[in-house]
Amino acid sequence: MQNYIPFQLRTLVTQIDPLLDMYWEDNLRNIFAKINLTDQENIYQQILQPKNIRWDREQQRFTHHLRDDINSIVEQIPHAGMKTLAQKIVMSLNQLKEYKNVTEVADYLESILNQIDKIDVEDNIELQRLKLTIRKEFIYAAAIIIKHKNDLNIANNFRNLTLDCVKCFILEVYLKQQLLGFWFKTLRPRHLKGQSQALFNDFLLKQQKIRQLEVIKTSKYIFALAPSRDLDINPFSIRRFLLEEKITFSSNVYLNGAALDLTMMNQETVVTAFAEHISRIITVEKLISQQITDLIDRFELYSVNHLLPLLFQSLDSSGLSAEKVVQQRLWDFEQLLSIHILEPLEDALRNMLQNNDEAEYLFISMRQLLADIISYYKDFQSQPAIMFDQQADNFAARLTAYLTLIAKRKYDIFTVSSNEDWLKALELISEPITELKVICKDALDKSKVLNLEIKEKQRDMKEKENSFFSKLLNKQEKLQSQLIELKQQSTDLKQNAYLEIVRIPKKY
Repeated sequence: MQNYIPFQLRTLVTQIDPLLDMYWEDNLRNIFAKINLTDQENIYQQILQPKNIRWDREQQRFTHHLRDDINSIVEQIPHAGMKTLAQKIVMSLNQLKEYKNVTEVADYLESILNQIDKIDVEDNIELQRLKLTIRKEFIYAAAIIIKHKNDLNIANNFRNLTLDCVKCFILEVYLKQQLLGFWFKTLRPRHLKGQSQALFNDFLLKQQKIRQLEVIKTSKYIFALAPSRDLDINPFSIRRFLLEEKITFSSNVYLNGAALDLTMMNQETVVTAFAEHISRIITVEKLISQQITDLIDRFELYSVNHLLPLLFQSLDSSGLSAEKVVQQRLWDFEQLLSIHILEPLEDALRNMLQNNDEAEYLFISMRQLLADIISYYKDFQSQPAIMFDQQADNFAARLTAYLTLIAKRKYDIFTVSSNEDWLKALELISEPITELKVICKDALDKSKVLNLEIKEKQRDMKEKENSFFSKLLNKQEKLQSQLIELKQQSTDLKQNAYLEIVRIPKKY
């Protein structure tokens, strides 16, 4: 296929963002220098152009065409309440410009995003869309300000974090993760194994497994972060990354993260310091059995060797429509994911867990693994044949919902329990599903009746369109009025069913 971009190559480029990445041009130049002209053209057409990135083929230079600023976007918001809120957020950006201390910047960003997330849209899908737009535009506006901040003060710190490093973390880790959510990419064991340096394929690989580290590669740095046991604590938080804890009456310093400048990897002192900082990342001693760690290793291997390659196999239709090919690919993917990962996970939860440490280890590992699968599914969706496929969008929503659900139900699902406790929990979990089925069945039954009545009215109108008596008795107008009423009932039915459905997660 002429427009096919190899899977490994596509994943390198999809998350490049000129507004967030500090060294995105260097990154792109390095990638383009190693690939053929066909791949260059495909990447430019499919990935870079939609991001308003221009490519000068002769000079091998990249430029970014800036989008509308946040002020012009806010002015276009139709809802008065949301518009007022957005205007207040825009005004607060002036404070960000004045901040001189990095902790002030961290507090500001995390506080504003938290406030936006707490906005109650009252189950209104249009307000939810506006809320997400405001959130995205705030992130980009804040990123532009931070990129140009060259006077931020960073307190003396054990890791000797530089302004460049901290800005890179704020932009390419915290803000990008806030923007992308589950689509945000981290480095998994397979990525570290594939590196040529022993620092990555040996040391960091082992440390990631022991400490369950979140490892992120940015345009210039590698960051290794401690996982969060508490669901309310974001492992990618700026404040958390900056924090250095000193124990009273001790010289020991404990960290939540370490950073490595990739341009300084040839300096032994830099590499040694990075390794030492990793050793100081806070890790709780855990009692984890070999069968649990082996299970996670099997899941990782299956994802690498089967699930991800299946996603990115060429979509050769062999005469079938693209829609049918995508449908079959999604069905195959779901079957393999269920049989080889989700069902064994259920078995492990019921029969393998011996203590709370194992439950915590299993939860963090599954959250990282599923987030990785979801982030690569997003790359799968970026292919031309799939970009606007409704089935692919629906499956993405299901994957995201599954990960959201196990996080929300963490303390019910990832816990040591007897068979009796498991069955009770299963009964409780079944309640919202039963309610959902009842709502859907009731709405569908009523919708079918209304659709039949609408078709019948439309048929009557057509049959009596030119009838003399119909015109004389104004029957057409009556039928038209009845038709409008039926269509309104159909719309109301759908809206009410939608509201009932979205209230279920809040209820349970």
